[in-house]
Amino acid sequence: MCEVLPQTGHQLAVDVKDKTDKEVAMSEEEAALYDRQIRLWGVSAQKKLRTANVLMAGVNGVGSEAVKNIVLSGVKGITLLDDQMVDASDTLSNLFTKRRIGQNRAQVSKELVQSLNPNVAVNCDNTSLKDKDVDYFRAYDVVIVANHDKQTMIKVNRICNELNIKFFATAIWGSFGFTFTDLGSDHSYFAEKPNSKSKPNKSSKSYTPLETALAVKAGKAGYGLTKRTSSTFIITHIILEFCDKHSRYPSTDSRDEDIKELEKLQKEVIERLGVDDNIIKHKDWHKEVFGQLSPVSAIVGGVLGQDVIRAVSQKDSPIRNFFLFDGILCNGSIESIGK
Repeated sequence: MCEVLPQTGHQLAVDVKDKTDKEVAMSEEEAALYDRQIRLWGVSAQKKLRTANVLMAGVNGVGSEAVKNIVLSGVKGITLLDDQMVDASDTLSNLFTKRRIGQNRAQVSKELVQSLNPNVAVNCDNTSLKDKDVDYFRAYDVVIVANHDKQTMIKVNRICNELNIKFFATAIWGSFGFTFTDLGSDHSYFAEKPNSKSKPNKSSKSYTPLETALAVKAGKAGYGLTKRTSSTFIITHIILEFCDKHSRYPSTDSRDEDIKELEKLQKEVIERLGVDDNIIKHKDWHKEVFGQLSPVSAIVGGVLGQDVIRAVSQKDSPIRNFFLFDGILCNGSIESIGK
């Protein structure tokens, strides 16, 4: 096995293994392409990325940002799964669909995604995630679900737990967004201490399924929701509840009606979770959850893409378990919710 030699800048072929444990040679061209990454996180991390197959279910704005980072990292392959058509909102936040309104998002994204990295196998599937059975997911090491409803995310999360697949979920609504990570009951990784020349320490984390995390109510710090819990987490609960009720997320086409519905649901969700009435600091947040804003997509999708890379490469600690973004305050926070 050979790796990049920082002192000389020479690139040598690197052998990696696929799921069947067969040696897969990395060409000199690939070693040169990933030279900077290998210098940053090492050959071992790049080898793990090189064997990973990723499913991206939902190629919307935030999904496209995550896809960009994942494909550039040098994974083995990625499948773009989306049965939705390009609409006007995609022209504001989607990196790959341009103005091809009325065409399938997965199909029109494939060409531009492939152009990012010709060494990654890019496939597309224009059918619905909701129709997929357990066997469909067996080909993947990572599954990402973007802007789907809560029950679909929970269902896919359960399947991923059953098959030992790394699961991620994300959604953005106007100025707000989140990512969720579930890497199973025992995810191991190697963490380096700052300014230390010693070998990275092997550590592990246990993760909580989305269904369990969303069932957490008010309680003591470390066990339940408190006054310090991000208000974006409560907003996420409210919007997921809205989607459960209306089979869609808030829309500019029904803005006034949706704002009234969100105000009503806010009271119901806060009562159900048992949190303080004033936990949401933004009085008019209901008006800021429409559409997909490009800056929010870039931030949330960027965080998600980097977390996938950390999880696959086992280089440093992935997020446990929510990243929550508030675009009004331009603030992102990490919350570990559920045991």
